[in-house]
Amino acid sequence: MTHMKDVSIPASSHAQIAASETDAFFAFRPHDGQGKQWAVAGLMPDEFTLQFPEYSRAILQLLFNRGLRTQREIDEFFDAEYSVDVHDPYLFTDMTRVVERIWGAIEKKEKIIVYGDYDADGICGSVILHTTLKKLGATVDVYIPDRFHEGYGLQEKAIAEMVKDKKVKLVITVDCGITDVHEVELLNKAGLDVIITDHHLVPPQPPAAYAIINPKKEGESYPFTTLCGAGVAFKVACALLKNERALAFDAAKEGMEKWLLDMVAIATIADMVPLVGENRTFVKYGLIVIRKTQRVGLRTLFALRPARALEHIPFPIPAEMVTSETIAFMIAPRINATSRMDRATISFELLITENENEAQTLAEHVEGLNNDRRKAIDQIMKSAEAALAEEITTLGKVPDVIFAGKEDWVVGVVGLVAGRLTEKYGRPSFIYGKANGNMKGSCRGIEGFHVVEAMRACAEKEKGLLGEFGGHPMAGGFSIPEANVEKFKTCLREYAISVLPKDIPPPVLPVEMEVAPDEINWDLCDQLVRFEPHGVGNKKPMFLLRNAVVTAVRAVGEKEGHLKLKVKAVCADGSVKFVDCIGFGLASRMEYFTVGQGVDIVFELEANEWNGTKELQIKIKDIRKTL
Repeated sequence: MTHMKDVSIPASSHAQIAASETDAFFAFRPHDGQGKQWAVAGLMPDEFTLQFPEYSRAILQLLFNRGLRTQREIDEFFDAEYSVDVHDPYLFTDMTRVVERIWGAIEKKEKIIVYGDYDADGICGSVILHTTLKKLGATVDVYIPDRFHEGYGLQEKAIAEMVKDKKVKLVITVDCGITDVHEVELLNKAGLDVIITDHHLVPPQPPAAYAIINPKKEGESYPFTTLCGAGVAFKVACALLKNERALAFDAAKEGMEKWLLDMVAIATIADMVPLVGENRTFVKYGLIVIRKTQRVGLRTLFALRPARALEHIPFPIPAEMVTSETIAFMIAPRINATSRMDRATISFELLITENENEAQTLAEHVEGLNNDRRKAIDQIMKSAEAALAEEITTLGKVPDVIFAGKEDWVVGVVGLVAGRLTEKYGRPSFIYGKANGNMKGSCRGIEGFHVVEAMRACAEKEKGLLGEFGGHPMAGGFSIPEANVEKFKTCLREYAISVLPKDIPPPVLPVEMEVAPDEINWDLCDQLVRFEPHGVGNKKPMFLLRNAVVTAVRAVGEKEGHLKLKVKAVCADGSVKFVDCIGFGLASRMEYFTVGQGVDIVFELEANEWNGTKELQIKIKDIRKTL
C-alpha cells in the first residue's frame, strides 16, 4: 500500500466535507496506489476545554469541529425543538400569494397538477403536496416525468397533456422548474398558472412564474437557504394548513403537518443537503414519525430485507434501530431505484397506497429494481475502471477529469458511478450512457472544480457543444450529441488545468481526532448518540487509533466476507486495552494483517448487538500498518 502522510485540516471546515451518495464502500486499497490521505481536524484550544468542563475531551472536540462555540449553540444542536427551530413558512416572500392561489383553485374546483422530479427528493415532495391537497379537498393529479424518455424538469410532452385537459388551471412544481423559462412561458400562454417550488440555483433570469418558492431566490427573506425540494414543498403544505380556510378540514388539526415529516426526513437525507439548522430538526423529528409511520408502503419497505443487507441487522427493523443511516442505505436508494431502472411513479404509488396487498406487491417490485440497480453499477464500475486503468498507463497518472461512457450504460445509475469514481480517485468524474439519441450523463466535482461552471465554460467556448446541463457545484447532469463527446472531454480537461493545482491532492478521509485507548469506552459510545442524525455537514464521527497490535484475525459472516480483528493498545497508565474491530467487506485484506502486526485504524465507534448480547466495537473505515 502507498502510505500518505497525515495532514490537519481546520476544524471549522472539517464537518463540511460531503459524503458520497453511493452505497457504502471502504477507502482501504492496498494495490492501486490511490490510498486516502487521513486529514485529522485541528485541535481545539485549551480555553474551549476550560469553558465546558462537563464534557469529555472527545465530545468537546466533536462540538468544536462542528463550529459550535457557545452553550446556546450546543444546546440547539443537541436538543433541537420543533416549535422553536422550524421557521414560519410565511417568511417566504411569495408564500401568501401561493396560498391564496392554491386555495382559490380548491374553491373553484380547478384541477391542480403537482409536477415532481423523479428522484427521492421530488417523489417525497410530491407525496407531501398530494397528501395535503387531497386532505384539503383539492382536485389534484401528480405528474412525474420519465427519466429516460422525458428527462429532468418541465417537458413539452407533459405540457401538451396538461393543456389538453381543460380542467387544469394550476401547475405546482416540486424540486424542479427554476430553470424552465421556455416551458413556463408555454404554460402561461395556454392560460395555466405555474407555482415553482424548488431549491436549485436560480438563474439570472428566472421563469416568469405566478410565484416562486425557493430559498436561494435573489432577495428571498426566508432565513434558511439549504432546504431540499421536499423541504420547500413541506413549507407550502404548512402554509396551506395554517390558513384559516383549512380549519374546516380534519387535516388542519394542530400538529397534523408533523405526520408529513417522514417524507421530509427521507428526502433531506437522500438529497444530501447539510444536516444543520432546520434540516437537522426536520430529520430528528422525521425519524420519530418514521418509527411509528402510518404509511403502509413505508412499513412494508422496512420489513423487506435487502439482498446485500449485513447479517446482523434484523428484519423487520425494530423502530428503535431506525436512524439516518438506515434511511441513507436502506430506504433512499430503493426509492431512487425506480426512476433509475424503470418509472419513478412506482415509488410514489408505494408511498401513498393505503392497501396492504398493493403495498407488498409494489415494495417487492421496488426491491427488485434496487437489485437491478446494484448489478448495473457493478458492471459499469468494472468497465469504467478498466478504461481508466488504460488511461493511467498511457498518461502515467490519473487524468485530471475522469470521463467515460458507453451506449449501453444505464443512464439512471451513471451518477452513482461518477460518485464512486470521484470518491475513490479524487478527480471530477463525468459518466454517461445513451438515451433518446443523445449521450446523457452525470458528473461529480471536487474542491476547486465547480461542475456547472465547467460545463458552462465549455458551452460558451463552442456553441452547440452541449445540450441541457445544470446542477450544483459538486454534482450535475448533462446531455450531449454523440459527435461532440471527444470535444467535451478535451474541453473539460483543459478547464481542469486552468482551475486545479498541477498536483491534485489525493482523496481525503476526514478524521475528527486521535483518541487514546482508554477513551474508547461505553461512555463515549453513549454520548455519540446525541450527535445523530448524521449526514452532510454532520458526518458520523471517525476517530484515529494509533499503534494498536493485532491479537486475532479471522473472516466472519455468512460468506466470510468481513474482516474481524481483535487489537490491543497500551493506555497512559500502562494498562492494556483490548478492542474488537469489524471491517465489513474487507475479508480479502486478511493477508495484510497478521497477529503481532502494528496497525493504525480510522474507525467509527458503535455498539454491536447480536443474539441478545451488546458489545463495544470499532467499525474499520480505513486501516494501515503502523509506520
